[in-house]
Amino acid sequence: MQKLIFTLSLLTGMVCSAFAQNHPTCDGNRYVNPSFATVDTTLTVLYGNNTTFAGNNQDLYMDIYEPTGDAAAMRPAIILAFGGSFISGQREDMEDLCRYYAHHGFVAVTIDYRLYDGPLFPFPDSSDMTDVVIKAVGDMKASIRFLREDAATANTYRIDPNMIFVGGISAGGIAAAHTAYVDSTDNIAPNEMMAINNNGGYEGNSSTNVGMYSSEVHGVVNFSGALRDADYIGANSAPLFSAHDDMDGTVPYAYGSAQVFGIPIIAVEGSSVMATKATNAGVTNFLITLPNSTGHVSYFGSNAAQWQDTVLNTSGEFLHDNVICPLISSVGALSTELVTAKFYPNPSNVDMTVAFENLSSSYTIALYDNMGRQVFQEKEINTDRYLLAKENFAAGVYFVNIQFEDGSIAPIQSKVIFQ
Repeated sequence: MQKLIFTLSLLTGMVCSAFAQNHPTCDGNRYVNPSFATVDTTLTVLYGNNTTFAGNNQDLYMDIYEPTGDAAAMRPAIILAFGGSFISGQREDMEDLCRYYAHHGFVAVTIDYRLYDGPLFPFPDSSDMTDVVIKAVGDMKASIRFLREDAATANTYRIDPNMIFVGGISAGGIAAAHTAYVDSTDNIAPNEMMAINNNGGYEGNSSTNVGMYSSEVHGVVNFSGALRDADYIGANSAPLFSAHDDMDGTVPYAYGSAQVFGIPIIAVEGSSVMATKATNAGVTNFLITLPNSTGHVSYFGSNAAQWQDTVLNTSGEFLHDNVICPLISSVGALSTELVTAKFYPNPSNVDMTVAFENLSSSYTIALYDNMGRQVFQEKEINTDRYLLAKENFAAGVYFVNIQFEDGSIAPIQSKVIFQ
């Protein structure tokens, strides 16, 4: 399966332990391709209950999407949370994403979580929104425990309790990241620690099975989310996949304030800082950056087809390669065989040469512009010196993807500039 990866960083703390093993469901196709034609749904499953910011009682529900006809006894699950600045949104907003992951072999779950339901005048401040985020984290942890309890009892959904991932869009990504990475070893600010304690501690109090089942997660899919402090990511943290616009004005790509209706609310550290911290801590992670983009989650918006498939496909491949099936990986295949390539001159106002060392396989070369649109492709190339003719390219920045016919050779990605 061709991975089209543009402005990205592959930041590795690869899972290459002698104890790494494939999940029983691994077949080289599931999780990276749509292996199931249809999806079964179980809607409005009660998983918890709690009190909102304004003191209202709220039942918490999830919708569950499963691959139709799947005979596997235990399946990896991904829990997804919607976006909406912790003020708006609903679990049904994630239906399309859930269907995508279910078609690829996951049990996909979209959840309710408590939103801010207090007055909008005066506008909620950082203290209010900290409390709301902590409530959302407690709700997500309750949903994880629900799936583990089901796996240990009725086993209705055939979830593998050792393969539970969390993710979300924007606010949902923020909730997922804090669910995965915040624990008692972290340096928490006193006011934030007070909010945690007021909401049942690190596990929250949105279900009655606290202490009976774990809320540990095994991977995070972060679509334009952030952490209050990226130092929450430590050496033993779960692998992290992220995608983010590099000039996002709502949730910062690096450092800045998360905003609600354009109003700065609280300082956070976005996907690029999280990726750097994960790399420094030796945590496997992968970041897709949308270059020169002021949008927020623009890769899932209208006219985003050139990015949406890339982001979604790569997220599934990341979980497949680094967690579920590490011994038959594609991204993880970087540890098998490397072929290096040099691009010169770069930048160039003449033809550019792509020169390979130790080439032992034919390959396909493709170039994409900075909007993610494919502008050039040639297949079944066998030469170790390939010429990119300047006449084929307008002046600008391009992203090169080279895929080898020999699947054991890691693909090559690079940025080139024609002047």
